[in-house]
Amino acid sequence: LSQSETRRMPLKTDVKLTIECEGLASLDWMSKSDPMCVLSQQDANGNWVKLGHTEWQKNEKNPKFVTKLKMEYTFEVKQKLQFLIVDVDDPDDLSKVNELGKIECTMGQIAGARHCKLTRELEGSKPGKYGTIHVLAEEMAGRTTDTLALMMKGTEILNKDGFLGKSDPYLIFKSIRSDGEAIEVSGGKSEVIDNSETPVWKEMQVNLVELCNGKLDNPIRIECWDSDPLSSDDQIGLLDTTVAELLKGAPLAMKDYKEGRDLKPGNLICASGAIVRHPTFLDYIGSGCEITVSFAVDFTMSNRDPKDAESLHSTAGEGMNQYQQAMYSVADILVNYDHDKKFCVLGYGGIPPGKEEADHCFALNMNDAEPEVEGVEGLLDVYKSALDQVKLYGPTNFADVIKRNHMLAKETRKQHYHVLVIVTDGDITDMQPTKNSIVAASYEVPMSIVIVGVGDEDFSAMEDLDADRGGLIDDDGKAPARDIVQFVPFKEAAQQQNVSQKILEEVPRQLLEYMCVNKRPPPRWSAAEATPEEKLYKLPEGNWAKMA
Repeated sequence: LSQSETRRMPLKTDVKLTIECEGLASLDWMSKSDPMCVLSQQDANGNWVKLGHTEWQKNEKNPKFVTKLKMEYTFEVKQKLQFLIVDVDDPDDLSKVNELGKIECTMGQIAGARHCKLTRELEGSKPGKYGTIHVLAEEMAGRTTDTLALMMKGTEILNKDGFLGKSDPYLIFKSIRSDGEAIEVSGGKSEVIDNSETPVWKEMQVNLVELCNGKLDNPIRIECWDSDPLSSDDQIGLLDTTVAELLKGAPLAMKDYKEGRDLKPGNLICASGAIVRHPTFLDYIGSGCEITVSFAVDFTMSNRDPKDAESLHSTAGEGMNQYQQAMYSVADILVNYDHDKKFCVLGYGGIPPGKEEADHCFALNMNDAEPEVEGVEGLLDVYKSALDQVKLYGPTNFADVIKRNHMLAKETRKQHYHVLVIVTDGDITDMQPTKNSIVAASYEVPMSIVIVGVGDEDFSAMEDLDADRGGLIDDDGKAPARDIVQFVPFKEAAQQQNVSQKILEEVPRQLLEYMCVNKRPPPRWSAAEATPEEKLYKLPEGNWAKMA
């Protein structure tokens, strides 16, 4: 696959869902209910399709279900889910169950909740209290690329060379299988330190899954050997420990490799250690990284008067026009990842009330100081209201809108990623200033730009804004630091019935690329509530986003 094709592959992740409930109603006369959770997903026809169910728990009003429910999570697709809690009398006959309560939500709402944990009140057929449900999403994919980065040193290393000198020690890291056999792992052999009782070895990186199956409390073995170029190497000692114990940094005494002897082979110490982890999109979203979004709407004359039934801005017919559909499809997904649920909505190319010339960046709510609106409904309402107030004019310029969003993204202090969606009906007239603003944004701010083309115009010039094609350079000849622009023809996406997927499919990878280039780990790794293991994580060197 080419680089551009790889970028456009949906970023799908297998997740497992853990379900807990509190305060379930009791339907059984003499005891508590016997609950089970059934997970279903809504298909394209609106039907609920069962994905799985948890185990049955007898006589329990606060169940913590052990069985994990599994599904595939796709960021850019609205995946509607139903969690149904039922009272089961006979686990072998699930056709006879009584409903205890349910919720309907989207996978995006779970992923966008803090730590990917959604809490909701259960609902029933009648008003009342039905209890609470907690749904926790975790990635299933094994962290096969995690490596253990260690710098080891030794003290009082036993001399195996007699009066001729000191030992020339090196280390071998081994995994311990379930049958007790120790197997050397790839990359687990250190360099030789000549003639030393206090060796300090260079940093080693060992695959964590290969060493201990990714579990820090699983046993591992470290062997210390004396290198001898004239004969076979001699073993000095060995240490059976765990990664968790090793990373504490305390001296650990080796034992003699032969039973029954009272030799003291010396001590091994982890001078520094970390887990090198390739973070995922969910690592960032689940630990507090928000995705904020702005919309920019084309108010040039080529759209035709909104009162004209043929206008791209016409709202007279049934359903939504292309502008509304494009904005709704994006907002309905991204609202789950923005904690305040607000959208910045701008216009360009029109003459807003109180002005005599075209403005290439104005607030659709006519409040430039506070251009945000509340939720998806507020977005659609402010667009419709603006159609009655803004005079269509021209030309089609993007640079001012991009610069304003550059400043919005730059001013935000918390970790976030900003998405600017520009909806337009034709080619732009300020191509070079637009290129300049895109290149600047690619270096300075966490931002993606999605240009959605509506109508039947020829949008071929938009390809010049795609960094993959090599034509995107600023006035100084500088190329962008990363690809932040995607163009989507609306009609093509609508025909394939995947508008939101086409518009948003590159955002997760672009977010990871920004974090990679700027060496920003997920917020939770350094947060006060981070687990002891999370505090050991560090980012890999190089372009790790390519491996995501």
